[in-house]
Amino acid sequence: MTDTLTRPVVPAARPATGYMHGLDLLRVIASVCVVLTHLTAWFTLRDKDFWLAHWVERDVVGTLHLNPRLSFMGVALFLVVSGVVVTHVADREKPLQFLRRRVVRLMPLLWVVTPLVWLLINLGYQVSSAKEGDLTFGDMISGMFLVNYFQDPPVALVAVTWTLTIQIVFYAYVAATIPLLRRMPWIPPLAAAPLCFITLLITDGFGTNTAHQIGQFGAYLPVLVIGQLISLVHSKKVHPLAGTAIGAVHFVLFTWADKVGGYTSQGDSVPRTLFIAVLLTIVLVSASGPVTRSAFVRGWSKRTYAIYLVHLSCMYPLFDTLMGVLDPNLVAVMGLALTALVAEILHRLVEMPAHNAVRRWEKRTKR
Repeated sequence: MTDTLTRPVVPAARPATGYMHGLDLLRVIASVCVVLTHLTAWFTLRDKDFWLAHWVERDVVGTLHLNPRLSFMGVALFLVVSGVVVTHVADREKPLQFLRRRVVRLMPLLWVVTPLVWLLINLGYQVSSAKEGDLTFGDMISGMFLVNYFQDPPVALVAVTWTLTIQIVFYAYVAATIPLLRRMPWIPPLAAAPLCFITLLITDGFGTNTAHQIGQFGAYLPVLVIGQLISLVHSKKVHPLAGTAIGAVHFVLFTWADKVGGYTSQGDSVPRTLFIAVLLTIVLVSASGPVTRSAFVRGWSKRTYAIYLVHLSCMYPLFDTLMGVLDPNLVAVMGLALTALVAEILHRLVEMPAHNAVRRWEKRTKR
């Protein structure tokens, strides 16, 4: 199998795939889906009519038979794209360097946004579908390090950060398997399947919140591994047949976790949503036209993490305050504009300085 279906390549012969511009467009589409899901969810939660919510349900969800309000579509795209990108960059980074760069990518912005969201919640604002009560200083600290989901009961805070816990576990797995990814690249994605399966079996039936959270790793890691396989096939390190076969195993595992374990209860069309996200990624990963190469798409793509973290805390308090006073269309536009403004500020003042600082430190250490 190693000789025919996979193509292990020594470092000197590794093909240079270059920058994958199609991933920028995929990030933009994912961010639109996530924001659209939560924007329309606000009207559903408040039992209010809004034309955009009707359009999404009738023309998008109804046509493609997806989950209500496009639930999970944006997250599925983000996770698959993350699997592609992380595998691509791991090819030229050492394990510790890889982990350091991923931590700097995620944590500084999380450390800034979490206290702000904690303050909004304690001021009485609702910043997600779950209304939290007064939070302690310890809740804020736990949210800054993503252990809030392991509390009993869990504390939402920045509600979308549950996906970051899964990505961090995947980062650790990739860092540990970088040597194998370079010599026998088919082994790490294949080995991840029994690891996820065993995790789901062990945690099932415990009935505790911690066990459920650990079980989520086994449920959602297959999504990231599918993205990893797309990257390996794209770079010609794994044969398409081998990539498809291993990917099918992970898709079946994810579907089983969705139907049996109850870890992915976001609607009846979760597997269909993942299938569409995977197809969209396969189609666009090699795209390199005027749209994918445009400065607008590239700039938006770089700000999608900031948009992902702040959109709920920008839109929901504003909607709760102004929706009964001003025209709903105007308030919706204001919420989107506020999200874009805050994301831009955080990108320039937090993300870029953190990125530049770690690169300068690496250059000094290398010299």
